[in-house]
Amino acid sequence: MMKPKKLQKGDKVAIVSLSSGILGEPELNLQLNLGIKRLKELGLEPIFMPNSLRGIKYILDNPSKRAADLKMAFEDD
Repeated sequence: MMKPKKLQKGDKVAIVSLSSGILGEPELNLQLNLGIKRLKELGLEPIFMPNSLRGIKYILDNPSKRAADLKMAFEDD
């Protein structure tokens, strides 16, 4: 089993939406901003994949876009 390297301050962290797309819903802006703030407090840089904030309907209707986001995240070291 391969273990990933431990995260370091300044590392970028990809944000993908693989299941519900709820992060893109306007009523969750408070939680989204809190999550961004917490990642930054840990010294990490959140990077949102192109479709991660598009909302529930878009993510549900576009599984290929979800897969493309995940692939993009894994391809970027």
